[in-house]
Amino acid sequence: MAIGQSNTPQVPKVGLTTFASYLTATSSERIDCVRQQIKIYGQNYQPGPAFYGNFVEAVRRGRVTGADELVLQRAIAAQPDGPRKEHYGDLARHWLALSELRLPIAPTGKTIWRTPRLAVSIRPDFAVTETDGSVLLVKLWLKEQPLTHDAARGCLRLLDRHMAALSPGGTAIVVDVRREKVHRVGRRPFKRGFDAYLESEAEAMAALWQRLAA
Repeated sequence: MAIGQSNTPQVPKVGLTTFASYLTATSSERIDCVRQQIKIYGQNYQPGPAFYGNFVEAVRRGRVTGADELVLQRAIAAQPDGPRKEHYGDLARHWLALSELRLPIAPTGKTIWRTPRLAVSIRPDFAVTETDGSVLLVKLWLKEQPLTHDAARGCLRLLDRHMAALSPGGTAIVVDVRREKVHRVGRRPFKRGFDAYLESEAEAMAALWQRLAA
């Protein structure tokens, strides 16, 4: 059964942001999260542009050109009046306040975390180079709901675990843009059993998917 041709794939694949959304969500919100993914896998699903896609591209382009504010203003102006335009304006204000991240763009790769029943695409939104030459891999959290501590740690762990494929020697950060909060790995190591916790959550997401798609 080929992925993309059915809403009940043998091994579903989701993005890191979607997996983080699942980790952050309450029980009822997890149902909605998985149902949305099932819809995406449906045969007749016609995907539109991702709600925050233009914003992420504008942030990335702003770092390439160095004209962050101008690029974001143009992205906001290009949105139709309504919730997306309002969200973009709010996000732009918070992103521009994070002046410590206005650093030169750097290359980064992508990879996949594979578990027996779920695959998660591991792809930073972009990377930047600090003044000492070290590379920061940046994953943006743009939703209204605050990113939970466990979800942020989960993202950091998966990025760190795959660093050899993404940017050897790099450091991951997850930015909750609306809260202007930068989550870092820090000096304290991940708790023993944290990888097992992530794998159990991936298993639970896949099991819920199977039940809801039946």
